[in-house]
Order: sequence, then C-alpha cells, then structure tokens
Amino acid sequence: MTSSNRRAPAPPPRSSLIFPCSALFLIVLALLELAWFVRFESMKLSNAGGIPRWLFLARALPQIVPGVTFPQSYLGLGLVELSHFENLPQRLPIVATSALIAAAALGLGGLILRALRLNTAITPAERIALAFGLGASALGVITLLAGRLALLTPWTAHIGLALPALIEAYLFFRELKNRPARLAPHVPRSRLPSRLGFASLAGPFLVLMALGSMLPSIDFDAIEYHLQGPKEYYQAGRISFLPHNVYTSMPFSVEMLHLLGMEVLDDWWWGALAGQLLVALHAPMAALLIMRTASRFVSPRAAWFAGIVYLTTPWIYRLGVLPYVEGPLAYYHAALVWAAARAWTEPSHLARPRFWTLTGLLAGGAMACKYPALLSAVLPFGFVALLDSLRRRSPSAVFAFSIASALVISPWLLKNVIDTGNPVYPLAYKIFGGSQWSPAMDQKWSSAHGPKRITAVYFKRSLDEIAGASDWQSPLYLAFAPLALLRPSSRRFSAAILAYVAYLFLTWWFLTHRLDRFWLPMLPALALLAGIGADWSLSRFWSITRALILALAFVANLSYASTALTGLNMWTDDLYTLRASVPEMLNPPLSKTNALCPPGSKILLVGQAAVFHLNHPIVYNTVFDDETFETLARDKSPQEIRDSLKSLGVTHIYVDWFDIERYRSPGNYGFTPFVQPSEFNHLVQAGILDAPDQVGKRQELYRVR
Repeated sequence: MTSSNRRAPAPPPRSSLIFPCSALFLIVLALLELAWFVRFESMKLSNAGGIPRWLFLARALPQIVPGVTFPQSYLGLGLVELSHFENLPQRLPIVATSALIAAAALGLGGLILRALRLNTAITPAERIALAFGLGASALGVITLLAGRLALLTPWTAHIGLALPALIEAYLFFRELKNRPARLAPHVPRSRLPSRLGFASLAGPFLVLMALGSMLPSIDFDAIEYHLQGPKEYYQAGRISFLPHNVYTSMPFSVEMLHLLGMEVLDDWWWGALAGQLLVALHAPMAALLIMRTASRFVSPRAAWFAGIVYLTTPWIYRLGVLPYVEGPLAYYHAALVWAAARAWTEPSHLARPRFWTLTGLLAGGAMACKYPALLSAVLPFGFVALLDSLRRRSPSAVFAFSIASALVISPWLLKNVIDTGNPVYPLAYKIFGGSQWSPAMDQKWSSAHGPKRITAVYFKRSLDEIAGASDWQSPLYLAFAPLALLRPSSRRFSAAILAYVAYLFLTWWFLTHRLDRFWLPMLPALALLAGIGADWSLSRFWSITRALILALAFVANLSYASTALTGLNMWTDDLYTLRASVPEMLNPPLSKTNALCPPGSKILLVGQAAVFHLNHPIVYNTVFDDETFETLARDKSPQEIRDSLKSLGVTHIYVDWFDIERYRSPGNYGFTPFVQPSEFNHLVQAGILDAPDQVGKRQELYRVR
C-alpha cells in the first residue's frame, strides 16, 4: 500500500499507462474481453442440470429466442413476480423492525466512532457504513450477554434498541446545530451520469435483494441452525448450550440479528424475516466501503465500477436473500481493506492507533461471524498491523489491533469455555478437548470439515470455479481485475490487494474443506481490483468496450439472479400463503407431519434436522451430535424407553429413512448403525409405539402410546 492524501488522486493521464493506447493493443484487448464473455456464457450451470448460461441470457428479453414472447421472457416473468402490490403492506412490520435494529446498530457504531474520536476524520458515507458494522457486532455481544442472563424480552429489546439510536441521534443533531452554516454541497454535472448509471445497474439488484430477503428461507443450513438456533433461544427465553445442535456453539453474531427480530416482533417466524433483511443490508454497506476505498486510493470512476461489479454479482444477491453469514462476513472484509489502508497511510501519529483500533474491532466482528475469519481477517490484518509497528518502531498499531479484536471475539469464546471447556468448540478438540465432544465425534467432524486432497486437478478446478465456473459468479471479475496492474499510479496499491486475494485463496484451498461459500470473502477485494482495472484507460475505444461488457454482464447476471436457482423469487407473494407452501415445497413428508400432529404434540425427529418451519415442540439433533433416539433406546427395555419418552414429553417419532440412507452413502457424513427399522418394529410389538403412518415414500410417523 502507498501513502495517500485524503483527497482522491487524479485519474492517470493517458500517457502514463504501462502500455500505449495503440489501436492494435486495444483491439486485441477488446477481442479478449468478448472471448472471455463468450466462454463464460458457454459454461454449464451445475445447479441447473448442466444447461449453459447463454440460455438464461437468450431468454432474458422477448423474441431473442424465436417464439419466446414477453410473458415467457425473464423480464416478463420477473415483472409478474413483482406485480402483487397488494401484498407489500405485509412487509411493513418486517421493515419497521429491521429499521429499529439497524438504527440501534448505527447508534452504537456511531458512539464507538465518537469514543475513538474518528467520527470527524471520515466522510459521512464512511461513517454510516462503518457505524453499521461496528454496531451490528456490538449488538451481537450485548444480545449474547442479555440472553445468557435471561433478560431478553420484547420490552427489553424495544427499549434497549431505541436507547443507542436516540443517544446518537441527539448527539448528531446537537453537532449539526453547533456546526457553522455551510452551503449545500454542489454536485458537479459531470457526476450525475455516473450516479444515474450506477443506480440503473445496481438498483434492480438491491430492490430484488430486499424483497427476496423478506421471504421464508429455503436453505438447509439456514433452517437447521442459522434460524433454528435463534428460534430455540427465543422460545426458551434465554441463550444456553444446545447439545443437540453443534453449529449453535460457533460464533453467532449474525444470528443475534434474527433473535432480536424475534424479540421485537414477539414471533419467531416474522422475526426471522426481519433478521434476513438486516443480513441483506450488509451488501450495500459493503459496496459503499469498497467504493470509498477505490475513491480514496484510486479514483471516483474506479469506485463506481467497483460498486457495480460487487452489487451485480449473483453470489452477492444470493447472500442477501439467504440468511448465510457470508454476506456480513464479506462486509467485514470490505471494511477491513478500507480500515487497514486508512491506518497504514494515516500521517498523524495520534490518529494512527485509533484507526488500528477500528481495524481490530472490524476483524473481531468478522470472526464473530464465523471461525474461518481467524485466517481471512484476524491473522492477515494483524500481520499488517505488526508491519506498521515495525516500520514506525512503535508497538501501538499491533497492540491496538490485538486488544480491539479480542474485545469483540472474546465473549463468544468465553461462552464456549463455560459450556464445554473449549473456546473454539467443536474445533481443536485435540488441543482443548471439550466436555460435550468425543474422539469419535471429532473424527466424524474432521472427515467432513477438514482439508481435502491436494492435487493439481483440484487446484485448477478451484481456480476455474472462482474465475467463473461457479454458478453464481460474475464475468466482470476476470474481465477487469487483471487490468488493475496496468494503472501505474495505483499499481502498488493493486499489488497489495492482489497479494491479499492470493492469501485468501491459498488459505481457503489448503486449510479448509473448500466449500464454495468459504472463498466468498475474496469478492470485496476482487471487486476493488475490478473497479481499478475497469478504469485503467481513458480512451474512447476502451470506454466503448467496457460499456459493452458491463451491459452484457448486467443482463446475464440479472436474468440468472431473478430465477429460483439463485433464491426464492416470489418477491411480492402473500407471506401467509408462503408460510404454509414453502415448507411443503421443501419437505412434503415433514410438512405433512407438522399438519397431522395435533396441538400439544411434541415430535422426536430421527435423521432430520432442517426443522425451523415446524410449529410443534421438537426433540432433534444434527448428524454430528449424539443421536437422541440411540441415547434413549440403546441397552434399554421397552418400559425404560417409554419412561424416557414420557419424561421428555414426546408424543410422536418421525423417522426419515431417506436422509438416514443418504448420510450412510459412500463419501457422506455417516449415521449411527443403531438406528434400524427393527428397533422401531420392536417398540411397536411391545406396545410402546403405534404402527407407523407412511407420511412419505421413505418417511414414517409413529405415535407414542
């Protein structure tokens, strides 16, 4: 990274390019760009049955494919899904709840920036984006502490959220009142086309993302633990250790947003939708920080391009409409690049430790989303802080970073120490142990989540995936990011960002199980590089080429993102209808079980953990936890099993033989051999269970007598 003044550097003159803007070079580059786009569109989508991407592009508009009328085109289909305006008032409580929680986050974050005396050292846009992330991670810690003390109620949530929002609003308006009167900032006419162009390209994605986030979740991980964990905390009235769901022992900062939504609305289903909208809000906040980084250290034009690349990526849309933690995680990585660059170039020795404190808080916020952020956020930016301390011969940078990051992540680690004795439970069992874990469970977990085979073929396949083979990737990253080094005035900055991207890729590839969502923290840095690369030349020929690639990518990305392959796209449908239809669409046997069991029932689920949509009290476990039925039944007499079921209040047992066999298939997670049809037949013969109802082809529902 290079030192920089607070004002954005001027665009590079045409003569300063590493290559002259000769006609031959530009023509070759244009042909390469178009060839890449054709190659990208010819790739087959693995999640769509192997059909090529160009089919989505061809059907985006009417009459491009002969016989495809307007209602059959993706534009026509999308407008139909957006046309049910009569259902939009149903979203108002969700929006209002999300607005209250977001205001609290902005208030807390604003107070943190004031405490660091940085609120006047940054632009208003940076202040909003940073305050949101700082406040969200602070809300996560506060909610955790309140939940552990059983202090979470709808009333305490309302009052607790309103307080920081009102305090910050008071301080802001007092500051505004005491500030000398200034003329309203004049927006140069030259910037208006850029702003209109940005709004026209990014706007549709943001609108669809907001609407899509307020739909019931269809993702397995979400309904197994991202939403199910907060639901159990809400129903219990406190946050406690859940031995049947190992995932809830991981850092749960993002999931606290769902829990707050549930408390504010006093309803677990509607509250989860409010949390999902807050998750989606991380995307524009991340884009804002990506743009501010590009504007501060490169150029305003590079900033517009970087923001467009990021927000029009189908992956970012998908992370907005599904309650994954990777969307907020990507936000923190975008914020960390801005903060570290700002701290590194800060000339004031008094302000520099404060910026490194800010960077540490953001790194802690990233790890509070997910353990792998230790590799992608805490260690690399801690290393940069160490380098800054060494070059300035002062320990203040690394000291400030370390204390701040520990302050945010420590409550989550301490929770695990109290519950299990292992701060990073269930990880590092061989080092820390874990009172609720065992060597067999650790082996099963490591086989599923440990590093994979290292071969050249897999390495190339992973590079291809990030370049464009992933179903939800955008062609703009490979189209523009490699050109970033052609811009001499920002070449050192681009090289530093490129080195960070390489680090993220290598640690993801060598140290994780290479799940695609684990490489998504690269996207903010890649978007920044793409924005710089798109701005490498001022020539008219390159501007035309760039505009063509942007237009083609916009149509291609929007057409794919608007389909159900990226997320549920019933954007304006009736939510009450969706509450019943989505579970039936996801798992008809489980939905049928939910309907068949009378009020007051309590269901023990065997082989099924995607349980968020169930209305009845349940007993379940994930595939990595001890099987509850085995614990109840192994080496027990029928009468002892009856007594155990009665003590738990279980009235029905649901057995999903399909998922059990899937888990037992070669290469899958595995499932205890104890669970067999003979065990249930024995209980039926002993009069403990009624004969089963066949609620699905391979699913059975038993009633406990």
